[in-house]
Amino acid sequence: MADATQANPGGAHTVPARSFPIRLLLFGSVIVVAVAFGFLAHTVNEARILVQSYGYYTMALTFAWAVVAWVRVAPGWLRSWPRFSKSEICTTLGAVVGLTLIAVLTVPYTYKVLYDEFVLQSTAWCLHELREVGATVLGYKIEGVFSTMQTYLDKRPFFFTFIVSLVHDLTGYRESNAFALNTVLMPVALGLIYLLARRFAEHRAALGALVSFGAYSLLAQNATGAGMEMLNIVMLLLVMHLAIWFLREPDEPRLGALVLGAVLLAQARYESSLYVLPVALVILEGWRRSGKLILPAAAVLAPALLIPYALHNTYLSGTPLLWELREGEASRFSFVFFASNLVHAFRYFFSFSGSVPNSWWLGVAGLPAAAFALAASLKGLPRWKSASAEMITLVLFGGAIAANLGLLLFYYWGELDDPIVSRLSLPFTALLALCLAWIVGRFPLRWQKMVASIVMVGALFSYVSTGLMANASHWELNIQARRIAWELDQVQAMEQRAPGERLIITNKSALIWLTHHISSIQIVRARVRGEQIRYHMGQHTFREILVMQSFQPLGEEGGFQMDPSDRLPDSFVLEPVKERRFGTRLTRISRLVRVDERKIESPETEGEETEGKETEGAEVEDSA
Repeated sequence: MADATQANPGGAHTVPARSFPIRLLLFGSVIVVAVAFGFLAHTVNEARILVQSYGYYTMALTFAWAVVAWVRVAPGWLRSWPRFSKSEICTTLGAVVGLTLIAVLTVPYTYKVLYDEFVLQSTAWCLHELREVGATVLGYKIEGVFSTMQTYLDKRPFFFTFIVSLVHDLTGYRESNAFALNTVLMPVALGLIYLLARRFAEHRAALGALVSFGAYSLLAQNATGAGMEMLNIVMLLLVMHLAIWFLREPDEPRLGALVLGAVLLAQARYESSLYVLPVALVILEGWRRSGKLILPAAAVLAPALLIPYALHNTYLSGTPLLWELREGEASRFSFVFFASNLVHAFRYFFSFSGSVPNSWWLGVAGLPAAAFALAASLKGLPRWKSASAEMITLVLFGGAIAANLGLLLFYYWGELDDPIVSRLSLPFTALLALCLAWIVGRFPLRWQKMVASIVMVGALFSYVSTGLMANASHWELNIQARRIAWELDQVQAMEQRAPGERLIITNKSALIWLTHHISSIQIVRARVRGEQIRYHMGQHTFREILVMQSFQPLGEEGGFQMDPSDRLPDSFVLEPVKERRFGTRLTRISRLVRVDERKIESPETEGEETEGKETEGAEVEDSA
């Protein structure tokens, strides 16, 4: 802010007169308006409509602005890197490429978290086709073009799906685009963590952080899946880089790049909004170091850019159905979950069985390193004003990452050794890898080479002994994913032999079929739509209607019995087509022959008859 000089009446001396802090006043006004508009001014339904209708455009504006800001500071950021020798560059690139290849070659490209990733795929398709934030509920091909009939706003943040939709825009819609994006993000994440560690440690120590994080089966699982974890970890590491870059020499372009990165990070995952706090503290420290307020347009308008997040949160908080609580539970967070979740966290970090996608090395070596780093940080707290930009960033973001994991321990579904929950530990394990690099850097120079080698050997031994086993076993253990993949393969093979529109009546989510542009409804809906289905059969809307059902073993007497939730009314006459066993259960694909009009109105349903023993006419496969 410019200073003006005013003379006193006597002319003896002058006093500086500061210009009015118009940007600070504007910033405060934007905060008030954003909070009121996002959290207070709208009902749950109004918030839903606003996010669905305008969420794409606000995200597109934020992302485009962020890219411009990052490109603007990129040359200076690149020049700030340490000088790398050819040997260091070759070694680092070799580690990044090698670890990425191991992930690609040892983990199948499949859905790891079934419902979540189906919803993300569907949302990305809607963003691509309709520019609407929503997942498809109903969709049919009309004159050869798949059209969405109904969508709903999901609880998941949509920054990842927005990026996937951009890939669709460039290459055309492909289910594989989400998987390809995550694979590309793995070497990016490894490069960012190396460069971050290299800010406060030498080459070998930083390489130890890279290998410790890269030789981690959970990272490989997410790099070959369709979830949003890889983008979240990349954005977190990028924002940490931008925070260091800003603290080194605070100015408006650097702050703008940092703030816009933080806005996108906050919308990468639900809990990533926690990282707004360390970014705010970094900004305050930057102001202190520069001796002035720095408020570029991006910082002033940042609260407004977060309005879609606030509206989405309003919708989620007012829609308990989306919380997916277990029966008898009324709250997502409670102290009663802490003790049990802590035990599960211990089992996750110190599991040597190869049955969970972990790295026991990060538990054995990383957790003590984090504890030592915490003790050193507390000891150096009185001297925080003279601390380096790297240390301030690591402490502030490390605290937020630890708080993120701590919050998970109070969550009703916070068992880290659950494969669905363990993915939430990625930011914390990245922090552990960085702490290992920091510890190595504290050793005398003559010992650092040896200690760094121990860190890398320990990480690789953990990966070889249990990590690769977890990579290989995850697909075998994920029976539901194997069932869905088999059903998709069978239907696609039918499509190749006899092209035509098909309707799938499924006992699972219809989303996976809809993302393949195949019409589908769930069995629970088909039960009450018998007349409509019979009409479409008469009109030959579909070449055939296929029904997916599951059967459970009867016990010692042998045979199988259909799951009660998979039963259709007596009016539905089915013809078995193909069956396959997955573990102890049987999955059957049947063809709907007809819907008996005389029985449609009957209130009685088939609840007593054992249908699982009828396998005539079906091709039977076995998958133990």
